[in-house]
Amino acid sequence: MDSQHATLDPQLHTWLELGEVQQLLLDAYPGVVLGVDAQSRIRWINPVAAERLGYGRDELSGKPIAGSLIALEELEARAVELSGILGEHVVADAGVLGTALRRDGVASEHDWILRHKDGSPHPTRLNVGALRDHRGQVTGLIAVEPLHRSGESPLRLTHHDSLTGLPTRAVLQDRAEMALLRSVRQKSVLAMMLIEIDGFDALCAEYGHTVGDDVLRATAGRLHFELRKTDTAVRLDRGQFAAMLVDLRQPEEAERVAAKVAKALAAPINVGVARLALAARVGVVWSPAHGDQLMPLLQAAEAALATLPPGQGGVATPPH
Repeated sequence: MDSQHATLDPQLHTWLELGEVQQLLLDAYPGVVLGVDAQSRIRWINPVAAERLGYGRDELSGKPIAGSLIALEELEARAVELSGILGEHVVADAGVLGTALRRDGVASEHDWILRHKDGSPHPTRLNVGALRDHRGQVTGLIAVEPLHRSGESPLRLTHHDSLTGLPTRAVLQDRAEMALLRSVRQKSVLAMMLIEIDGFDALCAEYGHTVGDDVLRATAGRLHFELRKTDTAVRLDRGQFAAMLVDLRQPEEAERVAAKVAKALAAPINVGVARLALAARVGVVWSPAHGDQLMPLLQAAEAALATLPPGQGGVATPPH
């Protein structure tokens, strides 16, 4: 098959059987390709997707896509959006991937937050089409990541920090809107943490920006480990990060998580032959007590940070 004329438009491949799709797409395509059966279970994932998301080739086989590759929170947000677009109630389960497809009979393209095995979010644009057998019966869905001419995902380039792999502020804004609405509806607590590596500029001046980059990558990795899969961590600027904690029952939970994060980020880091001692300052706030939108919450967290003396690290809430 001439690769110059090969296409992965789901609309043009809706009549391929599963085995044929595997043969044609999985091993060669440079972007994400997922096969999901009629029960919303993952049936196959191509090597690029498995490597990017930290899984073995067959590790996800048979697992529901909801809660594994896509967080339940993400599916709920998409269900709310589709309910408004379609004028009908859409259930927040894995079926939302194909809701517009089932209604209109055409492939649909949408931005999804796929989850790495370590819990970190990976925004990915997926073009979803129907997977049919030789009789024309729908057997599942095929999700394909469209590519730039250069072979890179445009969403990954614009929605990921190139150094740490964390999503950008734009992703946080998008997720915060839905999460805040849900917190009001469910009467749950949403918390925002503003995290600052104490003395980051001085560290870069003394050891160089390469060491600074290593510290930022290590900080991002530690945040992945300490936060839940449903939480969102982003890098804001230089040595500053933010993290959104969702579906908490009470504010004290946010303070406990903030203390745990501050302790984890204060652990020394090995950089080459050097072992650097770090300190992290964390300002933690929550909705609705400190704001009901992203920017007021971040401003309140910044005010909390300002109350912490430099050089010691620690956790603070806004001054009363």
